[in-house]
Amino acid sequence: MNEIAGLQEAFSEAKAVYFTTFHEGEERNRPMTNFNNDPYRMMWFPTKRDTRKVADIEKNPKVLITFPSLDEGAYYEIEGRAELEDDSVTAEKWRWWYLYWHPSQRRRFWFPATRKDQNRLIINVYPQSAKLVLKE
Repeated sequence: MNEIAGLQEAFSEAKAVYFTTFHEGEERNRPMTNFNNDPYRMMWFPTKRDTRKVADIEKNPKVLITFPSLDEGAYYEIEGRAELEDDSVTAEKWRWWYLYWHPSQRRRFWFPATRKDQNRLIINVYPQSAKLVLKE
């Protein structure tokens, strides 16, 4: 993927992104927390297995990651291919994701390393192309 001016900086600032999946030609958008720093490498997003986005990805791995440019009147769009992570990686990443969002629980809350919650899932996105879109 070619580098695009401003993409890295805007992506690093974006704490939430729009995550788009496709279902029978229809776009399905939802906000997702952005834990990632590099838009040119694999990105990951925690979710639950029983969601529409997971069902969409199982049928069509094409996804879009959209977030604002630092310049008014523009946004970036990254097209990528999504894959569902295996259970062992999911268990490790989910543990830290929970503590990130609930730091007050660090002393009281603990995920045993061997715990398997069948509904937890990580979506990996491999970026393929990116563009700057000017709003009309």
